Amino acid sequence: MIEIRSINQKLCLCIPINNLPKMKQINIKENNSLLSELIDNINDSNEATMITVDNQKQAVLVSVNEWNSIQETLYLLSIPGVKDDLIEGKNTDWEDCTPLEEIEW
Repeated sequence: MIEIRSINQKLCLCIPINNLPKMKQINIKENNSLLSELIDNINDSNEATMITVDNQKQAVLVSVNEWNSIQETLYLLSIPGVKDDLIEGKNTDWEDCTPLEEIEW
């Protein structure tokens, strides 16, 4: 179930993590310093990193936060009309918006 919550006077769309696609999970040991450093850098920068093996096999490594953001965006865009509603909301002047305390939930 999707929820809309108010956090610090901002509306946030909350999608439970169990609605996201399943993925394989691999734990690494801390002694793999190259991979640990790469993961630290990706989490600090929020930038994706392309990993290439033998100049052929490729994969993209992103932080969990970035992955969840991508999945949330794909989910929202799969709902008919949501994209148009988001664009309309983005183009609405702030003074034309209803204050949060006046919204009946």
